[in-house]
Amino acid sequence: MPGTKHATVVLPLARNGDQFPPVSVRHRRWLARSRLSRSAPGELLSQVLPLLAAPTPPHGFGALRLWGQTGTRPEGWLAAADPVFLEARLDHVVLHRLDEAELDDGEVAGIFDYLQENLGAGTDSFTGVGKFGYVHRHHPMEVAQASPAVAQGNSPEEFLPTGEQARAHDRLQGEVQMCLYESPVNRRRADAGKPPVNGLWMWGGGATPALSSMPLPPLYADEPLFKGFWLGASAVAADWPGDLDTCLELSPNGFVAVLPEFAAADAGGQVDTHLAVLRRMLQRGRLRAVTLVTGGGLQVKIDRWSALRLWRRKLTLP
Repeated sequence: MPGTKHATVVLPLARNGDQFPPVSVRHRRWLARSRLSRSAPGELLSQVLPLLAAPTPPHGFGALRLWGQTGTRPEGWLAAADPVFLEARLDHVVLHRLDEAELDDGEVAGIFDYLQENLGAGTDSFTGVGKFGYVHRHHPMEVAQASPAVAQGNSPEEFLPTGEQARAHDRLQGEVQMCLYESPVNRRRADAGKPPVNGLWMWGGGATPALSSMPLPPLYADEPLFKGFWLGASAVAADWPGDLDTCLELSPNGFVAVLPEFAAADAGGQVDTHLAVLRRMLQRGRLRAVTLVTGGGLQVKIDRWSALRLWRRKLTLP
């Protein structure tokens, strides 16, 4: 909370959000004196908001994300609609999230322009913004219960609506899949030996939730869902400045920082660097406590006195 000299730092580990990266021995020993807890895996925003005594919106994550991208509050019902690769295996299908390393902004724009040209009539329209996409509808429909980052590597059926509630979603998804099969973007990807974009993962449906002003700490992030929530709560939100020292200089009473996604090959080294900065801030009294939040529901809480504790547990980071 504001004024507590507490930093909440989110580690969105690329394509492997449920694992803590391998960090140096000295930092593992330091973290072994922390307080570890787990919550149910889910969206990172949903894991952070309870730490700030802020309510989690029951719907409209797609609208909040679009608000964070554009700075303008969206109108009407919409859902996030992210391009994915649905891999058919022997007896089931596996969802693969396509991040910016595998799908650039130009390809996303091409996909949504093609969908809008061929399917964007009547009740549905499709827009791509940066690396993300959206479907706008006159009539609401049930969509997936989680983002591709959460559903990554799992069977889609675990997250999709079922029964009568699934009919509108399944009908639209079928039309999208047939349309994408012939898209110019997928023909170019096939020629380059890349996996096709053969579906849209529709999630976070709803109108923009009504958020009242909240006493949230300043946010430093490029992650648009977090920025959208902070904008809706009339709280301070700024781009990630590149390092945690700058965050603390701008907000000496505490902040929330969402670190950029790490390349898998160097995730441990980058996290080590950030941990060293946070440890120094605690040692010098510039912060009283830090909470690290990762995918998979892992939370690591450590304060300036943790290094003085005599006890130490075996650190079992996943």
